Amino acid sequence: MKLMENHYFIDQLNVIIDGIESEIVTITGSGAYDPNMVKRKAIEMVKEKNSESKFAAIIISHEKLTLEEYQNKIGKNPPWLGNL
Repeated sequence: MKLMENHYFIDQLNVIIDGIESEIVTITGSGAYDPNMVKRKAIEMVKEKNSESKFAAIIISHEKLTLEEYQNKIGKNPPWLGNL
């Protein structure tokens, strides 16, 4: 199985809660990159603890990575690949 170059990404987002608090969230993924989907996922993660709040997500950083770079940065395979 040949894996595409720069097929993986790691994003850091600042999720603002009610315009007062914020939380830094890391989202990883592969395939076609959709910044709106990444923001929605970050908000979903924070919403679990703050269900009645209003949210806004801001992408702080976005890294495109190969599988090898991803493994080196995270220390393991992406969860959706399991143990290759």
